[in-house]
Amino acid sequence: MAFNGNLSEFGVVALLQLPGTNHLSGKLILERGESTAEFFYSKGKLVHAKLGEITGKDVLVEVIDWTEGDFTFDSSASSEEVTIKQDLQNNLMWALKERDEKKKLEEEQAERERAQQLAQAAAEQAAAAAAVAAAAEADLPDPVKIPESVMSISSTIQIAYIINSKGQIVAGAEADSDFIEKIEPILSAVKSFIRDYPERSVGKTFIEDSEYTLALSALSEKYTAVIFVPHGIRLGVLSMELGKFVKSLLSSGLEILND
Repeated sequence: MAFNGNLSEFGVVALLQLPGTNHLSGKLILERGESTAEFFYSKGKLVHAKLGEITGKDVLVEVIDWTEGDFTFDSSASSEEVTIKQDLQNNLMWALKERDEKKKLEEEQAERERAQQLAQAAAEQAAAAAAVAAAAEADLPDPVKIPESVMSISSTIQIAYIINSKGQIVAGAEADSDFIEKIEPILSAVKSFIRDYPERSVGKTFIEDSEYTLALSALSEKYTAVIFVPHGIRLGVLSMELGKFVKSLLSSGLEILND
């Protein structure tokens, strides 16, 4: 007995069971593109399968979702090789489960790859933004000095800066170089925060670090004042200190604030 047809008209699972239903012996060939799977039956029992280098019940996992291609059954063919010993129905159930597991793993892998791509894209975007900011800051004139009269308004302020909306330092107070180097990572984060802030200006903001507390306040839509004080100062006190500092700064006549 020989028969042939198209997989789009006959489901793979039903097709694999057909020789068993009719107690047929022979070879069922499934072809899809360049892939060819062969299934050998002996009196209706599936005894061997191969697809390229894959043999046995693993072939079922590979073809279980085929919906396109051609099939042929040749009753004159046989195989002495036996790679399948379990009942076909049990093997089909196993193949469906393995297929689902395989799809799940593939989806998880695809999700990990998407996450890695997004992380890489974000990192590249951040690096590009940092490069633009660094280039812009390189072209910026040296920061002007915040007057000592403004700094002396509070004994708690360790250092202060004026940062523009592009995240660039346009004014700063004098401080020990070791101290400035120590706070550089925090200052870089603050500059990025101001640059990327979605509103026109940054409202009063307080940031507590393990060693310092930072206070930010908008001077205008263009400039933000940033002060560093020792860690542990109460926020109520810090808010008043920030208010005095900003008031003194705005009345200092600092030329850049008139831009």
